[in-house]
Amino acid sequence: MHIGSEYDFLFDSSGGYIRIPIWGHIPLCAGARRVIEHPDFVRIQRIRQLSFVYMVFPGALHSRFEHSIGTYHLSRRMLFSLIANPANRNGSAPEITPQEGRVFLASALLHDIGHYPYAHLMEQLPLQSHEERAQSYLLESRKPGSLYAVLRDEWRVDPEEVAETIASKRPGHLPSRMLSGTLDPDKMDYLMRDAAACGVPYGHIDVERLIESLVPDFQDGRRRLGISEKGIAPLESLFFSKYMMFRNVYWHHTVRIAGSMFLRFVQDALEEGTVSPNAFYGSADETLFDSLLFAAPQVESAPLLAALQRRDLFKRALVFYPEYGMGDDLFRLSGEDLDRVQRLYFQPGLRRKKEEALCRILSRETGSPLQGWEVLIDVPQVTSVFDLEDFREMHVLVPSPLDKSSLRFLPFDEQFSQFTPDFARQFEQFSRRVQVVCRADLRPALCRVWQDVSAILKA
Repeated sequence: MHIGSEYDFLFDSSGGYIRIPIWGHIPLCAGARRVIEHPDFVRIQRIRQLSFVYMVFPGALHSRFEHSIGTYHLSRRMLFSLIANPANRNGSAPEITPQEGRVFLASALLHDIGHYPYAHLMEQLPLQSHEERAQSYLLESRKPGSLYAVLRDEWRVDPEEVAETIASKRPGHLPSRMLSGTLDPDKMDYLMRDAAACGVPYGHIDVERLIESLVPDFQDGRRRLGISEKGIAPLESLFFSKYMMFRNVYWHHTVRIAGSMFLRFVQDALEEGTVSPNAFYGSADETLFDSLLFAAPQVESAPLLAALQRRDLFKRALVFYPEYGMGDDLFRLSGEDLDRVQRLYFQPGLRRKKEEALCRILSRETGSPLQGWEVLIDVPQVTSVFDLEDFREMHVLVPSPLDKSSLRFLPFDEQFSQFTPDFARQFEQFSRRVQVVCRADLRPALCRVWQDVSAILKA
């Protein structure tokens, strides 16, 4: 099928090529080259994609820089596949416009520009989100040479639209739906890249087949992506890969312990005024950790950071399971108890009060004074990682059983796959276990007072 000259940017390699793991040789348009050489973008080369995962999987040291370029590459391939698809025609005019394509590609390349070290972990604390930080990088400076100027003059897109696409602030906006949802290039890249870096077999997806199956779903007022029938199997592999990566890598119990130790120290340092939020925003992983170590002696929970530095991590003492999970009935959480415990994720102040109460109980049990940080409650992420609402709205393009030339969209449900949105939700919930962790020498005593621990958690 002929693709008009207005889509020439899809074939533009005037910015040369760059080689990254997983995808190899990637062509860049001149605007993409200008972005990746910009100091604000180069900054994310020093920010690890997976924070503390390297403590369990030593190879997980890759950066948000290479992930962003990989996301751009997959976005370009997605866009080419969609533009060339006959389903993308309403008469003679393509339904995905060149301008939407440019906004999508620019947003894909810049989607992580606002990240700072440990940003996802820090969402529980009063720090700006990485989406908010993206706004500042893209919109605050409008001088020649700024990212704002590069987007406006070289990409010929509205920088405010790009910023809002990254933050998913435009409901029904096609570039936003393509960048963040069930079929987005972000997760296609990070699952493949993270699995390769960690040396695990879980994150492999048939990306080629999945991209080939993408179709624009613009029926009945919808404006989003769907798939053809040949995309069902690779989509199932994507969902299962995501579940396995969260269960075995991202939510590995040791990774979560390291995160909970770091989170408690930062919480204390911020509240005591020892560390400013601005210390996070312009830093790289190693420089931030070094600056926190310098400030640590003034923070009561400083031993947590020192222990992290020498990899002397806390140990799991007790694990509480959701009612739909496994484990002993004594450690099941259900109903209001489960709701109260999971709400602690976004209530760090209340969580610390409970941790201090546990330390007082343990101090009486052992006869040794504790300071209040020696026991930590680790609550996993409570927001969905499966884009469940987007998944529920997804449709599959299928031929009519009576006329194969007649195509129609049908909702993705159990008639196409057993991997339904409800099944994905159950997979996700199964892995949300609450850990009570402590210094290694305190674990036997903490297990002895497990009933008190349970009562405090549920209070």
